[in-house]
Amino acid sequence: MQHNPNYDRLAPKWEFARDAYEGTEAVKRGRRALEYLPMTKQELAEQRALGVSRHYEIRRASASYENFFRPIVNDVAGFMQKNPPTVKFGAVSDSESPAEVRAIRWYGNRYNDGLAGLKQRLNFAQVLEGRYGLLLDIVCGGDGRDAQFSITEYPAAAILDGETAPFSPDAPSAAEWILLDESAREFDRAEKIWRWRPRYRLLGLDANREFYQALLDVDPLDRWRSFDLLRPPLELTRYPMYRGRRLHFIPFTVCNANHLGFDFWEDPPYLDVAHLAVGNYQIDSFYKTALQNHASPTLVVTNADRPDPNIALGGVIWPTSRGGQPITASLLETSGRGLAELRAAKEFTKGALRYTSVRDLLEGAGANSSAEAIKLRTSTGTAAVAAIDQTGARAIEEQLVFASIWAGASRHEAMDRITYEADTSYVVTELQLQTVSNFIAQNEQHHILSREALYRLLNKSLPGVLPPYEDNARQLESERGGKPETGRGKPR
Repeated sequence: MQHNPNYDRLAPKWEFARDAYEGTEAVKRGRRALEYLPMTKQELAEQRALGVSRHYEIRRASASYENFFRPIVNDVAGFMQKNPPTVKFGAVSDSESPAEVRAIRWYGNRYNDGLAGLKQRLNFAQVLEGRYGLLLDIVCGGDGRDAQFSITEYPAAAILDGETAPFSPDAPSAAEWILLDESAREFDRAEKIWRWRPRYRLLGLDANREFYQALLDVDPLDRWRSFDLLRPPLELTRYPMYRGRRLHFIPFTVCNANHLGFDFWEDPPYLDVAHLAVGNYQIDSFYKTALQNHASPTLVVTNADRPDPNIALGGVIWPTSRGGQPITASLLETSGRGLAELRAAKEFTKGALRYTSVRDLLEGAGANSSAEAIKLRTSTGTAAVAAIDQTGARAIEEQLVFASIWAGASRHEAMDRITYEADTSYVVTELQLQTVSNFIAQNEQHHILSREALYRLLNKSLPGVLPPYEDNARQLESERGGKPETGRGKPR
């Protein structure tokens, strides 16, 4: 089918990133193996003449794919799980939100691992492909009761197309319609075999601006082409409801690396590292071939009948002179100068990782680097990670806001109650305790920041020492015998 042009542009990059992450099996023997290790002109000629290029197969078999892309993706995604996020379901107390909304924190998805598991998978997808989709849905028991909120997750390749309306401050979501690919292998119980079943899920708003879902699983392409988005056919459509309440927006969030929204299309943030890994694999194929040729000299015999073709180096040959001419035997060897150049090319490729590797940034920039250089590189690297982390947190918060609205809250109430903030205190800061203390003294006179904001600033200069703000307020209350001072609301 015809996709969004941006989808067609990015789909090969997502596949490239996935293959580079998966490793040797995908790169050397996967669907795009010939793209990752192209044939030379001589190998192509051999392929056309014989149907197979023996030299290419030897070169591919001997090459090693060093997967230094996977640890970087794992390091970056794992680093975002270092600090637990701040999760609130009420401006004062979590009880301001219904129990069904609060349950998302602990369950709320098909894996029943709550927001912690969702954040791990979301951050991983942001780092690997730079795109992930979240759909707030309603699941019920077999009797249609016990409705619960559940966040369904969609990888980048499953978000096929969509359209957004102009921005409106009153609309929680700007999506007009979203087309999702849910094709999968399904077990045929009658024939006891697995079959590939194409299936699309359409999320849309009808002419009354009511949210519906349509499942296209029979002739999906034909049905999609003839589908009326504003007047969907009833036999294909359902209107999800929570306690009899329908939505007037599509509760779908597209989370990219640094932006939210379907209209933002970003390359995988560490795609350059994947290209370095595959490039190193290509160089290694020539290096190993040259090494093999250099280590295997050719025996040259002149003025003699052809010796036994099965003779190997280290064996003995007894040639018969041809025409009474003196017999000569020598070894033809290649120069090793090219090997040094190929080895240097491999080291240069790996050396380029120092500009992108978060592992290098976090573990130090080397013994010969100055303290300022290490601080600069570490701060830059972790700041980029923090931006991805904060974007993912906004996506999860948006889903929680959608659930609060569906449960009956107004948009303003939902945004005031719900907080999901990533703790990015791993970002290097130059704030010293004395500087913070001086700022607190100045703030008492000029009232720049709230007490809660000041407390967070102090907590950054003493990580792991201070309790959460609310806990500290309760401790102050018990010590003073008065009411705690708590901050309300948050900047949006």
